[in-house]
Amino acid sequence: MVANLPAIALMKYIYSITCIAGLLVFISVEITSAQIMRIGVKAGPQLSWVAGDDPKYNSVATVRPTTGFHAGLVLAFKVKDRYFLNTELIYSQKGKRVEGKIDPNLRDKVVYNHIDVPVLFSMHFKGSLTKERQFKWYINAGPTTSYWLGGKGVIKSGDLIENGLSELKYKIAFGTRPDHNNADILYIKDAKRLQFSMSIGGGILLEPANRQKVMIDFRYDIGHTRIGTPESSQFMVPADYQDSLKGRNKGIRMSLIYLFEFSSDRKERNKGKSSIKK
Repeated sequence: MVANLPAIALMKYIYSITCIAGLLVFISVEITSAQIMRIGVKAGPQLSWVAGDDPKYNSVATVRPTTGFHAGLVLAFKVKDRYFLNTELIYSQKGKRVEGKIDPNLRDKVVYNHIDVPVLFSMHFKGSLTKERQFKWYINAGPTTSYWLGGKGVIKSGDLIENGLSELKYKIAFGTRPDHNNADILYIKDAKRLQFSMSIGGGILLEPANRQKVMIDFRYDIGHTRIGTPESSQFMVPADYQDSLKGRNKGIRMSLIYLFEFSSDRKERNKGKSSIKK
């Protein structure tokens, strides 16, 4: 399969695999040497959209954000002093809402399902509300690798209304449409299912109990990979509408993260414990 790729595509493929492999090796080495590790879960809402690069499509439709949610696992470990390296495994809902400029009845809301793996470097700072009440805040940034699982949507248009349909619910399948059946399946050819983006953000870290952390996290994801081409999306109906996937996923997330802290350092493990012998 690799031998049939064009030279530029082959270089991108090799570069992507090399970056991922190097990143995994780096993470495994750091985890082995880390003395403080945090493991937990996260969940929260998100707002996402597709930033289009197709002028022809932008002249007939307006793309707006849509809401979704994300949830998954979090692993963080201390690299040095106030610096942490965080990685996550997340199920994420992305998508867009489309409103027609030429067809006033056109409305298309689609949700894309993804598995996201962000790797973020964090820098922590101390803050205080009063002399007795303190908290920590942080900033972070790093790459995110995503895999496009599929999705579903619902579309309305003037063509559907003329054919006696108020709306059409559809599911996404990858590949070329094999026949003229199953109008409720949207086939997407030449989809870029492996996607890369840059994530930046920050938040507040609270400590409700010993060895337990609560984080309120805010993040902005900037897609790097175009998810498809102007001809990728193959609707059978409506016949007068052609979606364009020449664009990049972007989004804003808010997460609630709950972490349990573990340490291989004896001094760190004994913090908060009484030294009085019974």
